[in-house]
This record gives sequence, C-alpha cells and structure tokens, in this order.
Amino acid sequence: MIGFSLCYGPMSIEARAGAILRETEASLRQLTAEAASAGDYAVIIKVAAWAKAVSELVKSSAPEPKSKPVRNSNNSVPAGKPPQPPRRSAERKDYPRFFRQGDQLIRVAWSKREKKEYQHKAPHSSLKSLAAALAEAGKEGRVFSTDQVLPVHDQGDGSEIPNYQAYVCIAWLKQTGLIDQHGRQGYSVPRLDDFHNAVESIWRTLPKQ
Repeated sequence: MIGFSLCYGPMSIEARAGAILRETEASLRQLTAEAASAGDYAVIIKVAAWAKAVSELVKSSAPEPKSKPVRNSNNSVPAGKPPQPPRRSAERKDYPRFFRQGDQLIRVAWSKREKKEYQHKAPHSSLKSLAAALAEAGKEGRVFSTDQVLPVHDQGDGSEIPNYQAYVCIAWLKQTGLIDQHGRQGYSVPRLDDFHNAVESIWRTLPKQ
C-alpha cells in the first residue's frame, strides 16, 4: 500500500500537489521494480505506463518555493529562531533517473560537487550486450564482480564497449531489480530464465526524454 507524507510545511496548494505527484511517481517506479523481480511483465508494462503519465504531470508542476529566513533591519536572524539549513530538494532524492532517447539509455544523476545534474548515455546495443554478459556470468545463481564481466564487447561488431556505458546499464538494471547487489561481493541475476525478456520489456516502458 502506498502512503503519502503530507507534512510539507508552509507550502502553496500547487506546490503540495507537485510534491504528492513526485512521491506517487517514486512509489510507482518502486512497484515496477518489484514486479520485475517477481517476473510479472504484464504488470510491469501497466504500472510503468502509469508512472510515465505521472512523470509528465510532475514535469508540468510548479517547483517548490524556496523559503528564506526573515531578517530584521540589522540583517540578523530574529531572536529565538536560529538559521535553518536549506531544505534538500525533493527531486534530488529521486536520482539517478533513467530515460530513453531514441535507442539511448539516459542516466541522469546529481553532482554534489558541481551542484547540478549530469548525464551519461549508453546505446541499446550496449545494454543488450551487457545483459548477455551478465546472464553468462550469473549462471547457476553465481555472484560475480564487475571485474569478471568487464570489458564487454558489442554483440554486433565485436568492438569494446566503454566501461562508463556498462555502468550506466548496471545502475539501471539494479534500480529495476533485474540484478541484485551483494555488497562488495558483486551481483547476481535473480530470475535468469526471464532475464532477457524482462530487460527488453522494461526498456520499452522507459519514459522518453
């Protein structure tokens, strides 16, 4: 059951509505991952479509207002009200985000150092080649490290896939629940029999950028 935290403080109704939409989108994405882990691909497609619709509403919603402390004439904070640290943006909690742009998998993350978004891309062909490599490494429930998989070579022309592209795909597969991480030991593929079909099913439901 999805629950909502409605304690948003002194926000406008529009801003509160936007916050609820963002929580709803995050919850639907989580349910998509759970459906992937369970191998319920019909549900994946349906819930992912709902998440995409909510995502479009999120984009059209107004950003949350940034509250500023009220200062008196000598530029000091009123007595009894110590300065409050800036509230972390609700959107920042949702990183990384994944989109599809043509045949490219887009990973959008937040740079703490630069204080802004950045993107990495990986073509669909790299995703398919990596998925094949992971399926091979994860046979019989084996836990494998990235060192055992990388570098990956393209199934089409045999060229070496840049490692950053492989890590974009690994991050997405982990977020969707198609691979499990076991701390520093590495990764495993929990539902190997359906792995390739699941990768393609969820790829098709990715929101387009």
